[in-house]
Amino acid sequence: MTARTVRRRYRRRVTPDAPPALATLARETADAVVAGRLAPAAIVAIRTPAGEAVAAAGAQTYDDGAPLVDADAVVDLASLTKAYVATTVLTLAERGVLDMDAPVSPLLAVGRGEDADAITLRHLLTHTSGLPAVSFAWRDVEGEALFDAVLASDLEAAPGERFTYSCLGYVAAGRLAEIATGRPLADLVAELVAVPVGARTLQYGPVGDGAAVLPTEVEPHRGLVRGAVHDEMAHAFGRPVGNAGLFGTAADLLALGGGLLGDGGISPAVVAALSTDALGPLGTRDLPGYGQSLGLRIGDAGFMGGVDGVGHTGFTGTSLVVDRERGTVAVLLTNRVHPSRERSDVGPSRAALADAVALLADGAGAGAVTAERG
Repeated sequence: MTARTVRRRYRRRVTPDAPPALATLARETADAVVAGRLAPAAIVAIRTPAGEAVAAAGAQTYDDGAPLVDADAVVDLASLTKAYVATTVLTLAERGVLDMDAPVSPLLAVGRGEDADAITLRHLLTHTSGLPAVSFAWRDVEGEALFDAVLASDLEAAPGERFTYSCLGYVAAGRLAEIATGRPLADLVAELVAVPVGARTLQYGPVGDGAAVLPTEVEPHRGLVRGAVHDEMAHAFGRPVGNAGLFGTAADLLALGGGLLGDGGISPAVVAALSTDALGPLGTRDLPGYGQSLGLRIGDAGFMGGVDGVGHTGFTGTSLVVDRERGTVAVLLTNRVHPSRERSDVGPSRAALADAVALLADGAGAGAVTAERG
């Protein structure tokens, strides 16, 4: 990593007359992330009832001469993919194409062990299926054959018994949507979510290898990853899956946030399902310490601070927090895994941004967000 002077470029979105307090908070937050060397690049998007603002800071990489980052840069959204996929699946369920509470086994074999046949789509979306968190089958198997290898993972608990955040559950959910409709997952996400909410640049990778796409990690077996999904398992599939793989801009996240605030594009019933804690009625144990809806986390202090919002994070350094009570959206997009995933924690910055946006919406004014090196 070459030492360099932090260079910045800031740009407001849509109109040059974004409320000054929003623009200031967005700029200061992006600057703090980059100045703290938490990531070479940061993009912050804020929406309150007073308006919207987007700002970017830093460069593609830490190298001298690297291109500056613009506010419409394309970012590997990582597990924020799950938010769009959950919305897609819930929309199909609302239309009667999928059944949230029927066993999925007649359509797709998921899990191995006693009670595996009892797994439902509700279990998959709430991380209570009993599936393990991850699978390393991608080290030996790739392509379509990886579905059988991953989804045959031994259950670690009976369905509905335990919460374990599981990427495997979302691989299964995305595949179920394809089987039930006979259509590719990428087409379903675009038609049922991206187009209706106005996420115009949202797409599954690989995406163009240009200066508009933030690079992620430098990996021993892949080199510099840019425009291809960072997540190892999703990459091994070589096609769109449910746990990761979507690329998008800050505007795409604001669009999803707007849909969750009732702007349209997402039905009220689906918004309610994404905003209501679904763990309590399941009687699960080993609860995560935050609420879990059918796709989003609720009141997770780890990235929402004191905000009782809904949202999700992504391993590459992305996050979305939607505060439906205040009518706000807070987005932080970074490539914190560049050049390595070691020692780059943007969690405090995520939480600080959520808290600052809440204070701003409450009329307390904008304050600088302090980034801390992880």
